[in-house]
This record gives sequence, C-alpha cells and structure tokens, in this order.
Amino acid sequence: MRSLFTAHTVGDHAHLHRTYLESSREPYVPDESGPAKAWTRLVIHAHETGPKPDQAFVDFTAYFKENDAEHALHEKGEFQRIDGTWFYTRPVRQGPAPIKGTQAKVGRNDPCPCGSGKKYKQCCAR
Repeated sequence: MRSLFTAHTVGDHAHLHRTYLESSREPYVPDESGPAKAWTRLVIHAHETGPKPDQAFVDFTAYFKENDAEHALHEKGEFQRIDGTWFYTRPVRQGPAPIKGTQAKVGRNDPCPCGSGKKYKQCCAR
C-alpha cells in the first residue's frame, strides 16, 4: 500500500500499472490525463490477512489537497500475492467503516417494546 501511495505522490504511473492486477498483464501506455491530485499523507488503520495466505486487506485513508482544503479517501483494499509480488486487486469498501448496532433485535415472540403487553409479532411488527 505504501508503494502505491508513493507512486501516486510522485506520479510514477508505470509502477501503478505494474502493481494493479487488472492492468499488469497489458503493456503500459503513458496517460496524459492532466495534473494529478496533490497527495499529502497516508494513514493505515488496519491490515489483515485473508482466508488464503496470499491474500490481504488494508484499511487506509489517503489525504490530498484540493482548492486549499485537505480531503480524505477512505478505502479498504484487497491485495493478492502472485509469484512473490503483491498486486492491488480491488476496493472492498469505500468510506467509513459500517456502524454495527449494539442493541439486540426484538424477537417475534418477545414482549413489544412499546409497552402494550402484546407479543411483538402481534403489535408493532405488523
């Protein structure tokens, strides 16, 4: 992940092409699409191995400057190792991590939380 961020920062598009699995098998053609974003910093939140030994996930935030303001790109990316080389394969999730509820769900046969005294399935579940 750090090498990809550095390649974005210095504009090394050939390295990005080589390390992205989808484009790595095709010949590199320079892209003159204009000025790139001004990337400022990288924060890696988590790294976890996948179900296979040659698979890993990196949760990160990359910051860039645009119009005198700093913006963030938060992503969880999937990486795969092929013949000893790590490739970026795809974004798994973009944006902040999902919020998980802390309260238990009301069961169908539990008392209704509205206080009616009826079972949930006979009251508010309808």
